[in-house]
Amino acid sequence: MTNTNIYTSIEEIVQDNEIIWITTPDDTILAIDHEISKLNVKGKSICHASGSLPSTVLQLSKKAGATVYSIHPIYAFSHKTVDFKELQTVKFSLEGDFSHGDEDAILQMMKKIGNFYFIRSAETAAIYHLANVFVSNLTLSLLDIGVSYFLDMGLSKEEAISVVMPLVKGNIRNIEEKGFLSSLTGPVLRGDWKTLQRHLSVIKKEDEEIYKKLSLHLLELARKKETGEKAENYNKIEFCLKGLEK
Repeated sequence: MTNTNIYTSIEEIVQDNEIIWITTPDDTILAIDHEISKLNVKGKSICHASGSLPSTVLQLSKKAGATVYSIHPIYAFSHKTVDFKELQTVKFSLEGDFSHGDEDAILQMMKKIGNFYFIRSAETAAIYHLANVFVSNLTLSLLDIGVSYFLDMGLSKEEAISVVMPLVKGNIRNIEEKGFLSSLTGPVLRGDWKTLQRHLSVIKKEDEEIYKKLSLHLLELARKKETGEKAENYNKIEFCLKGLEK
């Protein structure tokens, strides 16, 4: 797809290229670093694409004279055949030794690619990956929980997904265009505490805690957006969600 050379050995890759980007599963990065560090990597840029690991895991390559980085695409790659047009919208986070400024090979590469990127410190690896998991993997899990209630009403999985997608996509589009506060809708924002009581009367026991926690977070946002007339109803919602009032 990329019209580039296909290599059969790490030795050939390192010999022919100044920038090596490791895009394997996280568990194999240390082993690859070990193999690469045995070769002539002095002056080369060695990167990995893990969002949860700092660039410092490539310590052997660094000791061998390479400059090391973490370059993480903020995107959910669920398969190998991603649309190239979609890749043009992907944002990146960069972490590593950028002491050479604009002369840095990785910065030059990113500027040539043209995608938005930002630079972060190695200490942020865990919290950065946590942020990605919240908005991606955990969101998927939350959507699966919501769809399960449509399945209980007799819809097929395909029907349920097709039913919720306009709602999901509309919310995402609103957040992108207007931000979180301006995109708020639903019973929490309206102060419909009796609606929340009805929800809690039918919710599955295993979903109750996450419903309450997320609704309380929505309540914090609603209080930032709406003041005055809805304050009393917001207090009733809080009592309801915290179990102080049945």
